[in-house]
Amino acid sequence: MCSIFDKFLSSLWEHLRPGGRDIGESIRAAINFAPQFYLKIGRFTIPVTGAMISLIASVILLTILAFWLRRGLKKYEITGKQALTEKLYFAVISLGVSSGLKRDQAETVLPWTLGIGLYIFTSNVVAIAEMSASAVNPAVPVSLALYTLVFVIAMGIHLVGIKGFGHSLIDPMPGLLPFNILDYMIKPVSLALRLFGNVFGAFILIAVLRTIMPLILPSLFGLWFDVADALIQALIFVYLTTSYLGEVVEKADNTAERLASKKEQSEQQKVKV
Repeated sequence: MCSIFDKFLSSLWEHLRPGGRDIGESIRAAINFAPQFYLKIGRFTIPVTGAMISLIASVILLTILAFWLRRGLKKYEITGKQALTEKLYFAVISLGVSSGLKRDQAETVLPWTLGIGLYIFTSNVVAIAEMSASAVNPAVPVSLALYTLVFVIAMGIHLVGIKGFGHSLIDPMPGLLPFNILDYMIKPVSLALRLFGNVFGAFILIAVLRTIMPLILPSLFGLWFDVADALIQALIFVYLTTSYLGEVVEKADNTAERLASKKEQSEQQKVKV
């Protein structure tokens, strides 16, 4: 009985080792952050990684998409692509307003938030064309998260001013200043880990499926993990970035109102005295 069971395990292991490679070897081969090739410009040699290729491909795709959506727009005749553009526009505007931004503020941040969302989506959806998803490389999620932190601070100052941004750091009470500052340090870590974890986990799963059953399952699961998961991660990034900005505006307004109320009460007390 044991010998039959041993033969079964040996047979199963052989099926999990196509071409003599086991699953671990397949995953290690797939996770390769080394440069694909080197680009020499004068004295400089630039290493080009798979993530860089995916990012460049996403920029090209977004540029083509932008020209396609922009071309042929009419004022009194709504075409299919014009309706798509308007839906994207109003969706991001509605998200901004629901997050605490005013309508003009939501319009100000729209190009940035929608742009970063489309950028994340296209740079990861290119995996469906057998390219490396950019977020598989940890440097990409970390860079996007740090960019988002700088954007939230810079745009927050632009929307409410330096004084207003300072007010947002002491809401709801000045004693929470260290914790509000710590929150800004935690936000990029959370964004980077969320994006990297989801994309990298899907990447590992597809690599395992390609080893076990290389013909059917990878294609079926790839439609979800390469397209739907990339879309979900892009939407999450847009949502969190917008909500962070809305939080800055709301906290700044709350603190300004609280300080104005205290000032008014103080003046009333002086008048009574």
